[in-house]
Amino acid sequence: GKPSPDFFLSALADLDCPAADAVMVGDDAESDVAGALNAGLGAALLVRAGKYRPGDEARFDPAPTAIVDDLTAATEWILKARRAEAASRDAL
Repeated sequence: GKPSPDFFLSALADLDCPAADAVMVGDDAESDVAGALNAGLGAALLVRAGKYRPGDEARFDPAPTAIVDDLTAATEWILKARRAEAASRDAL
């Protein structure tokens, strides 16, 4: 289980998704965010909801890629990041 890298890598294998392309969205800075980043996922967003407590973003290493208020903000962050990646590829 989380935060074991095997947990994340197994889920990604089932989805046929490279770790670098994956984004973890979660409310637990240790199990969700640090676990995902330690497993090599491309990004991990900490949502200020559920288990989140102020200061969680600074308690674990590695730190979240971004901190968002809710799932809508997480979706917007992911879409913006993917558009930026596409634009960067197109510029080459």
